[in-house]
Amino acid sequence: MSTWLHYMCKRQEPLDIDETTIDFGARFYFPRASVELARQTTDNVLVDHQDHVSRGDWRKRCRRGSCSLIFEDEETWGPEERHPLCTPQQCATSRLHWCLAAGGASDYNHSYFESCDFGVSEGSGWYYVRDERLALRLPGHNPCGRIGNPPRPYSFYVNTALFWKDADSDKPHIGASVVDSMEPGQTDVLRSEVAAAVGLLQQQVCRGDFRRHHTLPAIVFSFHHDRSGRITQFHFDSRSMTLTMRQSRLLDFRSDEPTTDVYHMIRWMANRPIGDTKHGAAMAEEEELGFWHGSGANNGKLPVEVRGA
Repeated sequence: MSTWLHYMCKRQEPLDIDETTIDFGARFYFPRASVELARQTTDNVLVDHQDHVSRGDWRKRCRRGSCSLIFEDEETWGPEERHPLCTPQQCATSRLHWCLAAGGASDYNHSYFESCDFGVSEGSGWYYVRDERLALRLPGHNPCGRIGNPPRPYSFYVNTALFWKDADSDKPHIGASVVDSMEPGQTDVLRSEVAAAVGLLQQQVCRGDFRRHHTLPAIVFSFHHDRSGRITQFHFDSRSMTLTMRQSRLLDFRSDEPTTDVYHMIRWMANRPIGDTKHGAAMAEEEELGFWHGSGANNGKLPVEVRGA
């Protein structure tokens, strides 16, 4: 990862997932449903496909007083404090699994599951690979060291990878979902988000199938404890050796019921690839003979500062 982060890395304007503005920035993914449709379809999935949705209940918020088996004096805890026995990765994983299941993308009885069965994900070209079956060796970070205030053990890992099902479509798009123990601020860039994107893009380069493409996009869905999430679009431009990122606002999951932002996450996870990524014929030949057999050069610009590094 360190080699890739020494290429020019820049942060562009925020990714408008609410679609409230005219977005002139580079975009390579687009949701396949509106928020209203995502909410309605998700509710139908939870009712009509109970046998397939093994995690149909939205988990209650992790906070002091949330575990009836442990005696706590209610006068001593605040509503925003973590439970003393909290495991942030597990809380984040529960949010992620719910979004996949309610979006119609999951059957957790199988190692591989497709997103074309029902719900918001019906007809999607993506298929998902769970963490224990990932052969990509995508990065993770076991609990070691403490960061934040108050300091807590930091960890993250890639839970699922998203691949485009139709190998003949010549789409270089790829994606992943990550869980992270940190609760970031609006402007914080997490190590897990950058590390996942770099691992995905390295996978695409090493495959050698996209030599006629000047741009390789990756999308990362991050879940932070049970309180927030974020959508980050990356793309690597082989012409300028630039790794560019656009991040959404933080999505608020702090509720005992699914929030509107949860449905934003679901509809973006069921996205469709868009954007111009391919060279013309002449440029493609030059690219195939040139860049992909070289390493490129760093232009001296500093990498984006990341939290958890």
